[in-house]
Amino acid sequence: MKGHEKLTLLLCLIWTATILYGEMFSFYMPFLFSCSWPHLSSSSSSNPTMNGKGYAADYVKVAVIADPQIMDKTSLRLPSKSLALEFVQFYTDLFMRRAFFSSILPFKPEVILFLGDYFDGGPYLSDDEWQESLSRLKHMFGLNTEEIHSTVKVYHLPGNHDIGYATLQSHKPEVVRRYEKEFGSRNYRFMVGKVEFVAVDAQTVDANQEGSVASATWDFVSNVSSDRQLHPRVLLSHIPLYRRDWTDCGPHRGSPIINQRIRHNIYDKEVSYQNYITEESSNQLLNLIRPCTVAHESKGGPVTEHTLGTISWQQGNLYPSFMLLSARNSPLSDTSLPEEAVLTRLCFLPMQTHIYIWYIVLFVLTILSLLLWPTSGLSFCYHRFDDMVECVRKLINMYRDETKEKNEDENCEYDMIWGSDGSMHLVKKVLTQPVTRTNDIGAVERGNAVMRATAKKSVNQLTEVCLSMETNADSEVDPKKLPPRGSKSKAKVVIKRFVRTFRMLILIAAVNVPLYMMLLFKDWIDK
Repeated sequence: MKGHEKLTLLLCLIWTATILYGEMFSFYMPFLFSCSWPHLSSSSSSNPTMNGKGYAADYVKVAVIADPQIMDKTSLRLPSKSLALEFVQFYTDLFMRRAFFSSILPFKPEVILFLGDYFDGGPYLSDDEWQESLSRLKHMFGLNTEEIHSTVKVYHLPGNHDIGYATLQSHKPEVVRRYEKEFGSRNYRFMVGKVEFVAVDAQTVDANQEGSVASATWDFVSNVSSDRQLHPRVLLSHIPLYRRDWTDCGPHRGSPIINQRIRHNIYDKEVSYQNYITEESSNQLLNLIRPCTVAHESKGGPVTEHTLGTISWQQGNLYPSFMLLSARNSPLSDTSLPEEAVLTRLCFLPMQTHIYIWYIVLFVLTILSLLLWPTSGLSFCYHRFDDMVECVRKLINMYRDETKEKNEDENCEYDMIWGSDGSMHLVKKVLTQPVTRTNDIGAVERGNAVMRATAKKSVNQLTEVCLSMETNADSEVDPKKLPPRGSKSKAKVVIKRFVRTFRMLILIAAVNVPLYMMLLFKDWIDK
């Protein structure tokens, strides 16, 4: 197998491993390695009833998902039904579908809780567009499958991208009616195990108190407050509660500090945008509902707030996430802490942006490798190096032999003997005392050019070694395959490289493109 063929095989295997991880195995990581139900990993010191291991019967398993914000014509200001919009929608929807079926469902939750913002421009979509987005939402999260309907309870919370803030709700009540027809009431409560969850429409709590928009929400909160509290409560709100400016949002937020912003409509003074509930409304909610779980102070004691980021990778969040929540299924004992009623764990999904960046980097490296790879591969370099090492080794041995012969000549003398036929012979005799060379003798002999037999022999051997090395190096290149460089123009060499690169790319794509397409449609088709 030639050098560039080996390179092609290696790159093909790298691409196969990259695609399998980026399109499939990375979504198994939360379930297999990085996340688990919080009640199964609680220690006996924090929960004495679980004996350090946890028991599934003690807690109800709840998966919490926030802000899918499926993309529509309002997201990127692209024309409806345009190819660019459909391309972005497909890959955004595909990520969330993979996240749900490969990262969340393997945990086998008993309850799924959506915290709002299912759509991106929900209030501004026509009925047909809204229904189309709703179908995509159900397809992404399997809400139209028998598996979800029969085994999992699903609860919904409205978000500002679904029904808007107070000013929009007051001017477009049909948006609210459309939402409630599909998802149910905006303000309600339900039980999960022995924990009561209270969901409120946070977009209306800071509205004009005299208007009907805010009154419906506060009437519901007052009714909850007037009832006797028999179980720990959890307040569900799409908009976070108030916190002081420059408060650290914790290590898991995209921005470490997010200060409060609120805007009012200039005509009716209703809220048109806010990223936190105001301080007054936050304190009122906490005091009336008294939830058990940034820490807030209320009349009932400190309250811990858990904020969850979006599950979508297209909403400016490099680290999409979901939450595993364990709700206690038995009453709290007198020795139990209130925090034990609800346990939470934040789980992170694959960083899709980084995966696509790696695809681009690998593609560039593949092109450069195929273009710049030597025609004869790396074997020429390897043999060249071996020849150089062999040359150095022979030079060292020659130096040792020369030194030995020189020493022998210095300790010997030669007698000339004439034969009967008139020929002369040299007979070597060992001296009893070694000959000692002095600087004077060296000075006398300096300037005489004498070439001894050993010196001639060394020069001949050195020439032989160097010639051998050059011959071996040249023999690695087949003259039939590599004609002299001067006989080819640079244009032909460049064209040949591009043709070889294109051919190798076709081979790599022939293996990996079908694999990629298979993984795409495997996850997109209803299961």
